[in-house]
Amino acid sequence: MDCIAAISTPTAQGGVSMIRISGEDAINVAKAVFKPIYPVTDIDEMAGYTAAYGQVYRKGEKLDDGILTVFLAPHSYTGENVAEITCHGGILVTRRVLLACIEAGARYAAAGEFTKRALLNGKMSLTEAEAVIDMINAESDGYIAAAKAQHDGALSRRIEALCSRIRSAAEEITAWIDYPDEAEQEDEIVLSDREKELSDIKGEIDALLISFEGGKALRDGISAAIVGRTNAGKSTLMNLLSGEDVSIVTDLEGTTRDIVEQTVNVGDIRLNLADCAGLRDAGDKAEQIGIERMLRRLDNSRIILAVFDGSRELSDDDNSLIERLCGKNVLPIINKSDLATREDVISAVKTLGEPVIISAKSGEGEQRLLSEIVRLCGLKRLNPGEGFIANDRQRDCALRAKKHIDAAYDAICGGFTVDAVGVELEEALSCLYELDGKEAGEEIIDGVFKRFCVGK
Repeated sequence: MDCIAAISTPTAQGGVSMIRISGEDAINVAKAVFKPIYPVTDIDEMAGYTAAYGQVYRKGEKLDDGILTVFLAPHSYTGENVAEITCHGGILVTRRVLLACIEAGARYAAAGEFTKRALLNGKMSLTEAEAVIDMINAESDGYIAAAKAQHDGALSRRIEALCSRIRSAAEEITAWIDYPDEAEQEDEIVLSDREKELSDIKGEIDALLISFEGGKALRDGISAAIVGRTNAGKSTLMNLLSGEDVSIVTDLEGTTRDIVEQTVNVGDIRLNLADCAGLRDAGDKAEQIGIERMLRRLDNSRIILAVFDGSRELSDDDNSLIERLCGKNVLPIINKSDLATREDVISAVKTLGEPVIISAKSGEGEQRLLSEIVRLCGLKRLNPGEGFIANDRQRDCALRAKKHIDAAYDAICGGFTVDAVGVELEEALSCLYELDGKEAGEEIIDGVFKRFCVGK
C-alpha cells in the first residue's frame, strides 16, 4: 500500500504532538525529514520498537527537535512499516512537520485509515476495530472497560463460538442428506436432535441481541429526570450527583423554570441527568412552559428520580405526581433527612417503590442512593467480558442471522426438507461473518471507518 501520514494527537497547543507515517516507504519518508543524533546517527541502524532523538527538517530548514520511533512490519499497529515523529506541541510546528512528510512522498491519511489498514492486514477483526473508536469516545469508566474487552476480542470470540455451533449443525445435516443409508438413527430422532440444537442456537442469538441495550446505555448514557414539587430539593440533589453547583438553589419556589441538564457518572454508568422545573400551579407563563417540558421529559426518560420533602405533609402536587408516575421506572427519594421525616410521607411514597431517605444538603444516604440508581438502570445483566452488540451495524447483522436461524428452526419443526434447513443455516453464517468482518464488503468497511478521526 502507498504511504500515508497524519497528525495523531489533537490539533491544539500542548506539550508534544505526534505525526504517524505508515506504509512500505514509511522509513524512507522518515529519513527524508528526520536526522537522528542519539543513540544512532542513521535511521537504517534502528531496529523495530526503538527510538532516537534528533532534528526535523523541511527542505534543509530545521523545523524542530524531536523523537523518532520506528516499528517494522509486520510488528506494528497497521502491520506495515510505521514511523512516528514526536515534536513540540505547537499547532504551526506540527502542521509543518506533517507537510514535510507529505512533500517527502507520503499522502494525507483518510479518517481511520491506520486502523483500516490494521484490519486489512489481519491485525484485528472488524468488531475489534470498531472498539478502537469506542475507546476514544468513551465518557465513563464502564464503557472504557466494555470497549477494552471488545478490542481484546470478546465479541469476536463469542461470534466465532456461535458460528462453530451453526457450522457443526449444517455439516451434520449435509452429511445426513449425502449419506442417508449410513445414518445410525431413525429420521425422527435425527430431526429431534437438530431441533434441540437449533433451539439452543436461537437462545444464544437472542441473548446476543439483548446485550445491545446494555451496551447502548453504557455508550450513550441513560436519560434520567429529577422531578418533584417546588422546594423538595431537586436542584440540591442535582448538585450532589454532579459534584458541582450546576443548578441554582434558593428558598424561593419556582427557582428552576427550565430543564437544567448535566452528564454525571454514577459508578460505571453515565447518566444524562435533567433537573426539571418544580410541579405546582405556575406563577407565570415562563414557569408554565418549564412545567410542560418537565412533563414531556417524564415520558422520554429511562429512569425517574422522584424527590419528596420528608419534612412536610404531601401536597396535592405531590399526590398528583405519584399518580402520574405509577407504572414508570421510578426511584422515590425522600429528602431532608436532616429534619424530622414524616411517617405518612414514607407510607404514601411507598406506592412507587421502597424509598431512599437522604439529605441532599449534607450528603447523608448518598451511597445507598447511588446503589439504587445503578439497580434501577438494570445494567447488571451486561458482562462486557462476554462480548456484546455495540452498535446498529452489528445489531442489524445479528437480527438477519436470527431471521435465518428462526426459519431453519421452523423448517425442522414444520417437517420441511432438511436441505432447506441447510440453506438457512448457511445464510445465518454469512450474516455473522459480516458482523465480524470476514465477509464484510468494501462499502460496509468504509462506513465503519467514517466514524474515526484522522490519525487513528
